[in-house]
Amino acid sequence: MTLTEQFRAARRVSTPLIAIRTPDPAATIAGLMASLNGGGGAVLRWNIVSGLQGANEAGRDALAALNVEPSLTTNPVDALGLCAGLPARALVCCENFHRIIGEQGVSQAVWNLRDRYKQDQRTLVMLAPEITMPAELAQDVLMLDEALPDNAALAAIVAETYTAAGLEAPDAETSIKAVDALCGLAAFPAEQATAMSLTRDGLDMGALWERKRQMIEATPGLSVWRGGETFDGIGGCANAKTFMSR
Repeated sequence: MTLTEQFRAARRVSTPLIAIRTPDPAATIAGLMASLNGGGGAVLRWNIVSGLQGANEAGRDALAALNVEPSLTTNPVDALGLCAGLPARALVCCENFHRIIGEQGVSQAVWNLRDRYKQDQRTLVMLAPEITMPAELAQDVLMLDEALPDNAALAAIVAETYTAAGLEAPDAETSIKAVDALCGLAAFPAEQATAMSLTRDGLDMGALWERKRQMIEATPGLSVWRGGETFDGIGGCANAKTFMSR
């Protein structure tokens, strides 16, 4: 099942607490909202800088009904407490939750929503690139993973970037090479790498690969080998080379 299918299944059975490991929270939230097909009720977003924000018209109405300024909802414990007053079928998406789940009172505030949200299909979604739930929540939170964009999604990103730059759509060979270079990146960095590698003559593949290397090497412990050695230059591994060559 895709993330969208799992999320919709969880909503159908009124799963109250969901954590999603994702490299791009904004894209994930957009995907979750699209999966509701306009019938999911109020959708709100929260982060520690902006506080609670209505993500759709119903969400803005629900926030207005709470009668509180968004700037006063940046404290996670207070914001989660306010979320107890949201209407049935409301969806609350909290960004970068791995940064605050261990803070004083946050896990208790999340746990307090469990039974209330279970009653009327409300859902709290906690998004993070990686997150580990504390012991008191480990059995209560459904953990899901957002996969990186597949080849079709990356090809669409490349095509959309060409269109935004006022260029003709790339041919099939260019699209395949671009997808090969972007494979393994999340949607946003893939879009940025493509945009920055575009020239008037099309896509600079060398620049695209270099930007991907830079993004990989920005992760502690990861690097890209830039040596000029080839497979033929490996000695003393005849059996392994024969096996790999198959």
